[in-house]
Amino acid sequence: MSTFSKDYERVANPIIPLLKYFLSIFLNLDFGNSLLLVAPASVKAQASEASAAADAFTNFKHVLLPITDRNPYLSEGSRQAAATAAAMAKKYGADITVVVIDEKEKEAYPEHETQLASIRWHLSEGGYQEFKLLERLGEGSKPTAIIGEVADDMNLDMVIMSMEAIHSKHVDANLLAEFIPCPVLLLPL
Repeated sequence: MSTFSKDYERVANPIIPLLKYFLSIFLNLDFGNSLLLVAPASVKAQASEASAAADAFTNFKHVLLPITDRNPYLSEGSRQAAATAAAMAKKYGADITVVVIDEKEKEAYPEHETQLASIRWHLSEGGYQEFKLLERLGEGSKPTAIIGEVADDMNLDMVIMSMEAIHSKHVDANLLAEFIPCPVLLLPL
């Protein structure tokens, strides 16, 4: 290291020697005259796990969009979730499966076809034309259980939904966090 570099390190930036000292104590590293950080194996393992977690949000191929509200033109939260699902699926080349969940049978819900048309329209506005549609109507199961079953059965990579479904008590956030086998993206209202 040149005399200029040593003088700069000592005078202009006094924090570097202090940083070297503390890191050498805590990590048992010898820096010599340079601040070259070498991470121990445990730190490298944590970085690898963090990288795998980040990959889960960028390397997905199949997204689930659950629709739990009864609004035939979709609630603001469902519209936001549809737009987000379409944008992410388009960006990463993923497929979308929409699952419409309601306690009532299709026949008891006269505006059901309007809701399906609205879902198609919102996804196409996001640039996504083709998607798989599942209808889980009148089964008596809780929406959270249905979302978990579909995500597990179809080996989905991500669930995208609005916090609105949780605030409206259609979906139980505790069960969602515990039983959904893939990352869940909850969009704020």
